[in-house]
Amino acid sequence: MPAIGAPVRRREDYRFLTGQGTYTDDINRPGQLYAYILRSPHASARLSRIDTSGAASAPGVVAVFTGPDMAKDNIGGLPCGWLITSKDGSPMKEPPHPVLAVDRVRHVG
Repeated sequence: MPAIGAPVRRREDYRFLTGQGTYTDDINRPGQLYAYILRSPHASARLSRIDTSGAASAPGVVAVFTGPDMAKDNIGGLPCGWLITSKDGSPMKEPPHPVLAVDRVRHVG
């Protein structure tokens, strides 16, 4: 039986359709923290300053990070999720994308 083009019987559907499936949001661990990422309302903008004092002093906040914090702590960028090739088939150089914006935002959200 060929694998390509053949239907694959799904096993997880019944659990989720009947409310018995477990989503990642359903999992709670001891000492678990939550993250919130503030996204830009602008498609292209220069970051002149970021005031995190309000967030840092809010009740329950453990840490606040900005793009420069990530760079200072040597936290690398996100690699491209798949190989991109040039017209000739050679691998295209795809630099890692910063985890958080530094200097500029280049898209909304």
